[in-house]
Amino acid sequence: MKTKLLVPKLATYLLGAGILIMLLGYALSGFSPERYRMSYDDHHWYNVVNFHSDD
Repeated sequence: MKTKLLVPKLATYLLGAGILIMLLGYALSGFSPERYRMSYDDHHWYNVVNFHSDD
């Protein structure tokens, strides 16, 4: 395969994968824009699971 054709194809795959991941995140938020957007004061990208418990 020619290198000239490989770069646009790779860019297209990466862009498509990024869009799919973004749509998956939106779907997992329950299609709620308020839950999809994160407040960076209390949530970070590495906080996947919330371990806080209210006693």
